[in-house]
Amino acid sequence: MSSVVVFDLDKVLLGGDASTLFLSGRLSQAPARLVPLLLASPLLLPGSALPQSRPLAARLMTRIAVGGSSGDDVEAVAEAYRRALARKPEAAVAEAIACLRRHQADGDLVVVATGCEEILARGFLAAVGLGDLDVVGSTGRLWPPRVRRAMGEAKVAMLIERGYPPPWKAVYSDSPSDLPLFSGSPRPVLVNNDEKAAQQVERTLGRRPETVTWR
Repeated sequence: MSSVVVFDLDKVLLGGDASTLFLSGRLSQAPARLVPLLLASPLLLPGSALPQSRPLAARLMTRIAVGGSSGDDVEAVAEAYRRALARKPEAAVAEAIACLRRHQADGDLVVVATGCEEILARGFLAAVGLGDLDVVGSTGRLWPPRVRRAMGEAKVAMLIERGYPPPWKAVYSDSPSDLPLFSGSPRPVLVNNDEKAAQQVERTLGRRPETVTWR
């Protein structure tokens, strides 16, 4: 059985914020979608400000920005990201993607586990040629109402539910908030963060993580 390697998305594979990059691409494709987004902003802005409702707000934002049938959302989101990346290619972190592909070449099974809303994450990965990866991300739906945030211990639980229990061969994340993930791997890798964060991880794990700076 292949060893499992876990990658975070924002600040690891994607330089910046997934929602912001998506919106820049989508609104350049379809400027008229700004009108319904503005009309929905009294709902979207408070929802995105609260951690508990953020995945639901992101899903609603994506639906409004895309329009049409929800069954086509991943490809529509991917097209928006391709448009945005044509103007801002550095948002796809080349060194991180190269590392991921080396793991695949070595026979490892790569999974992306992210607090980003799952449709947005899948669309970005499709846009950069990684659409075959499994994604464990935050989810939100209006009816029946349900929100799951892939953060901290919940991210570990969601990986286990999807058939990816620890130990993981390596875990790449930008944040000490992923300490529950780091603790499930002999090779925690802290990406694009500072010495203070590395020390925080070391105090909890009792060992220093690898650190990398990727562009």
